[in-house]
Amino acid sequence: MRKDTFTFTGAGGCELHASVWMPEQEPKKVLQVIHGMTEHMGRYEKLAETLTEEGIVVAGFDLRGHGLNPGNPEIAAFAEGDAERSMEDIHQFRQLLSERFGGLPHTMLGFSLGAFLLRAYLEKHSEGLAGVIIMGTGWQPSMVLSGVMTVVKTQVKKAVFEGTTPLVKKLSFETYNQKFAPNRTEADWLCADEVQLDAYLADPLTRQNISAGLFLQLLGLMKSTGAADAYKGWQKNLPVLLLSGQEDPVGDFGKGPLQVEKMMKKAGMTSVETEFYLGGRQDILHEEVSGTAEEVRNRICQWMR
Repeated sequence: MRKDTFTFTGAGGCELHASVWMPEQEPKKVLQVIHGMTEHMGRYEKLAETLTEEGIVVAGFDLRGHGLNPGNPEIAAFAEGDAERSMEDIHQFRQLLSERFGGLPHTMLGFSLGAFLLRAYLEKHSEGLAGVIIMGTGWQPSMVLSGVMTVVKTQVKKAVFEGTTPLVKKLSFETYNQKFAPNRTEADWLCADEVQLDAYLADPLTRQNISAGLFLQLLGLMKSTGAADAYKGWQKNLPVLLLSGQEDPVGDFGKGPLQVEKMMKKAGMTSVETEFYLGGRQDILHEEVSGTAEEVRNRICQWMR
């Protein structure tokens, strides 16, 4: 496996750090990854090791306000309008990969924040893809999301878009973490594997808090992708694989992904699969001690063959 790191120019001239893992042999396919909230593309190295063995290129970039990109190293942040700009970044990076790899079959994977961005992106750009993998996603009623957004808007006024407040933390991560009380850490909801969770918490490139503006835009993405007409623009024969931990609070312990599958099929989509991993929390790609992470990596590899 060979790794190439570089920056590319996203929407509005924003320079973003990117990684491409390439197989030693002639590449057969491309997987574009959109990572999750607070993390970065470096956390997908093990997935890349598995897939490059099968001739699959794995590529992605650190989202705005994440990883190696500029900003407060303690706060994952979106400036106002960055959710829309991030979808433009995703499209520009997709085009870059298409040019670089000569139009190889292109699959996209989104996890957590990346899953909601990908779902929103595909409302306009699902054509030409070989498949889509959606991990760590969910669904919430529009009324609930609207109520939380009203509260979070007051926190944006207090902290500005790229700052945070105790209430933002409580409404986001603490709400999920309470479901696993008594807690060992502030991020127990992410992963049951304590070694991997501690590595995440110690990683200098992860940003342990989220800004009020990022949280507000995430809620907006959740609301738009949960609307009845959210899949109207998707290609009806696009293969979709939904993967989730059975104990993922973002997915309401299985209910969310099943609702997403139901909505996709109601919209006429003909190739949608949903799979759950017993004991897995949100970040199933890092549930190593249980064997779940390896199982997920192998499943992605098998599905892409």
